[in-house]
Formats: sequence, structure tokens, C-alpha cells
Amino acid sequence: MDYYIYATDHAIERYQQRQKAISRQKAIHNIVEGVKRSRLIGFAKGKREIREHRGVIFVCELEGETMNVITILNSKAELRFIG
Repeated sequence: MDYYIYATDHAIERYQQRQKAISRQKAIHNIVEGVKRSRLIGFAKGKREIREHRGVIFVCELEGETMNVITILNSKAELRFIG
């Protein structure tokens, strides 16, 4: 992946909900590394990509050369809410 990966505040909060007692910096690092190693599993409205790595589902949106991590889903069951 040749994009700059940016984690939104919402994505960071969602990651911290999943992983208790993790610092913001560690959450950002883990999100970026997770997206780098992820596999594309689907698309949602607009330019949104659904990516997965080790059970963590990332909803990302590509804007130019930046991959914005919009949110993190806790399970594949939550995919039904992504339009």
C-alpha cells in the first residue's frame, strides 16, 4: 500500500474500546500497521473500502494519496450497517 494512512479520532476511540488500557499513540500505531497488513474484503458507498486484519475490520476512505481510517468495527455482524 503506497498511501499515507491517517486514523480519525473516531477510529482511535473505537480501537481503544476494543483494546482496553491502550494509549492513544499505541492505538494509532496499531491501526496504521493493521491497515498496512490488511486485506480488502469489500466496498461501501463512495470510495470506502472495508479491510480486515486479524479480526479487526477497518472502514477506510481514499482521498488522493491519503487512506483515512473512518471507523473500526467490532465484528463482521456490524458490516450490515455500512451502506
